[in-house]
Amino acid sequence: MTARKKPATRKARAPKAPAGVAARLPKLAAVDIEAARRKFEQGIIARGEAGPAGQPLPPGATHEIAGKREDGAPLLKRRRFSTR
Repeated sequence: MTARKKPATRKARAPKAPAGVAARLPKLAAVDIEAARRKFEQGIIARGEAGPAGQPLPPGATHEIAGKREDGAPLLKRRRFSTR
């Protein structure tokens, strides 16, 4: 009969970094998020990609203007996708 070997001790490992790219990005301030939302909405309207609610969407439009937010900004709802 042979003698049993003592089990090897494990070294403590450093914690793994988060795998996702989004986890490594800096956190955005609420002001920056709001500015990006407004720019997105203004761009959709300027390019003619939004139509009024209750009417058929024009060709190339992907959103409808469903109303206004409390701050007066348009409330956009996606109705279809464009494959341009």
